[in-house]
Amino acid sequence: MKTKFVSGWSLTLIVILTLFGCTSTPVETIQAGEIKKNTRIILMVSDGIGFNGWLAADYYQGKAGNQTYQITRPDNSKSYLFGLEHTALNFVDNEGDIIPRTAEPSMIAGAIPQTYDPTTRWTKFENAMSGDFTDSGSYTSYTDSAAAGTALLSGRKTTLGRLNKDWTGKNNFTTIAELAMQRGLSGGAVASVMVSHATPAAVISHNVSRNNYAAIFNEMIESDLDVIMGAGHPFYDNSGNRKTDELDYQYVGGEETFEKMTSDEGINGFTLIETKADFTALANNIEVPERVVGIAQAGATLQAAREELGEGNTPSGMAFNERVPDLATMSVGALNVLENNDNGFFLMIEGGAIDWMGHANNMPRYIEEQMDFNKAVDAVIQWVEENTGWDETLLIVTSDHECGGIWGEGTWTNSVGGPVANDRSEDAIASARFDPKEDTFIEFLAVQDKGKGNLPGFQFSSGNHTNDLVPLWAIGNGAEKFIEFTRTDRQAAKLWGDVYDWDGNYVDNTSVFDVMLSVLQEGTK
Repeated sequence: MKTKFVSGWSLTLIVILTLFGCTSTPVETIQAGEIKKNTRIILMVSDGIGFNGWLAADYYQGKAGNQTYQITRPDNSKSYLFGLEHTALNFVDNEGDIIPRTAEPSMIAGAIPQTYDPTTRWTKFENAMSGDFTDSGSYTSYTDSAAAGTALLSGRKTTLGRLNKDWTGKNNFTTIAELAMQRGLSGGAVASVMVSHATPAAVISHNVSRNNYAAIFNEMIESDLDVIMGAGHPFYDNSGNRKTDELDYQYVGGEETFEKMTSDEGINGFTLIETKADFTALANNIEVPERVVGIAQAGATLQAAREELGEGNTPSGMAFNERVPDLATMSVGALNVLENNDNGFFLMIEGGAIDWMGHANNMPRYIEEQMDFNKAVDAVIQWVEENTGWDETLLIVTSDHECGGIWGEGTWTNSVGGPVANDRSEDAIASARFDPKEDTFIEFLAVQDKGKGNLPGFQFSSGNHTNDLVPLWAIGNGAEKFIEFTRTDRQAAKLWGDVYDWDGNYVDNTSVFDVMLSVLQEGTK
C-alpha cells in the first residue's frame, strides 16, 4: 500500500489494515480434493434483528426459548447459543480521522475498525448508535448488510457497501460458497427480498457497491451456484400485481439477461421457476432440476411491502400476498436441488425484510417477517432430520446486525410523551425515537412479554442499524467450534440470559466463516 500517513498514525493504521483488510486470505491453500464425508452447511440469516427483536417475535408466538433451533434435538444434538458482534471498517483521512463513506476518494487514506466493547457499551444508552448524533454520519458506529455479509461469508472485514472487496475496492475476498464449490460441493442462495440484495449477493459476488444490482445478479448467474432464489421480479409489484409499465429489470441482471433467462436457451443451465406452484412442486420433490433460479412474482420483497390486500389474520391485520411462496417453501426446494450433489453443499437462506421493518419501526410487520423466518428454520430442521442428520449437517441461525434499536417499554422517557408512535406518520415515528438532547434514559430493559398473540412492550430508539449484539444458534456438525472464539458480556447476559439460557459469551462475525471453513476442511482433504 502506497498511502502516505502522518507521523504518529502510520504504524497504528498499517497494523490495523493488515489485520482487517489488506492481507491475502489464508484459504488459498484449499484446493479440490477427496471427499471424506458428506458435508452440509446451512447459514440462515434473519437480517437486522437483535436479542430484543428476536424476543419480541418469540413472545408473540409464545415460543421464547422453545423454537426448534433453541432446544436440544431428538437425537440429543445440542443447540449452542452465542452472541454475535458485527463491526465493520470506517474510512479515515491522512490525519486518522473518520470520514463519511461518501467522501471523495482522494480524501481516503485508510480504514480502521469499529468496536464493540462490553466495558463501555453499557455506560451510555446511545453508545450502540452514537454515530446517529455526529456530523460524520450514523454509519460510523455500525455495519451494513454488505460489510456484514462479507464478514460472515468470507471472514474478512470491509467498509460499508462493499461485497467481498477490501476497503480499497481492488482486492477480492474468497467466500465459503466459492471454497465449497472448489471442493466439489454445491452452493446456493435464497432470500425473501431481491435476489441480488446485499446478503444473498455476499454469497458469491464481488463488487465495490451493493447497489450495482444488475452486475451482481449477472455475477451470481454466471457463477457455479446451483440455486439462486428471491424476489425482484420485473413484472410484479410488492403486492403481486402484474405491472404494465415501469418495469425494473435491475435486480435480475437487466432486460437482456432476463429475456435470455426466460428463453428456451436459458442461462448457464439454469431452470427458471416463477410461480408459487413451481416453488411448491420443488419443495415437494417433484421434477427436481440440477440447477434452479427462482424469481418469485413480487417486487422488492415477498410480503413486507405489500399494500391494499384486505384484512387478514396477521399481526399487521393485512392479508398476505397469495401469489408468492413463503421462505420455508423456497428453502426446502433449494435443499432438494442441492441434495442432488452427493458430496454436500453450502446454502445461505435470508429473511431479508425484517431489517426493512426495523428501519420503519413497524413492529407488527417486523414480527410477521420474523415469524416467516422461524417457519423456514422449522422446515429446514425437519428436512435435515428426515434426510441427512446432524452428524453431516451444520446449521447456523443468526443475524447480520441489529436494526431499529429495539428496547423494552420504559427504557427511556420520551419528551413528547408515550413510548411509541401513536400513528404511522413520519413525524410521529421519528419523535418517538431516542434523542439524548431531549429524552431521559431510565434503564436498560428487555422487551416485555404481553402474552401469545399480543405485541410485546417495546420502544424503537432508532431508524438505523445499531451495533448491539445479535444472537447466534448453532446445531450439528462443528457447532461447538464457536466456543474457542468467545468473549463475554455479562450485562447482556443479565438482560436476555434467563429467557434464552445464555451466559453472555459472544463471538465476532468473522468466526462464522472460520467455523464453516473448519467444518468444510474436515469434510474434505
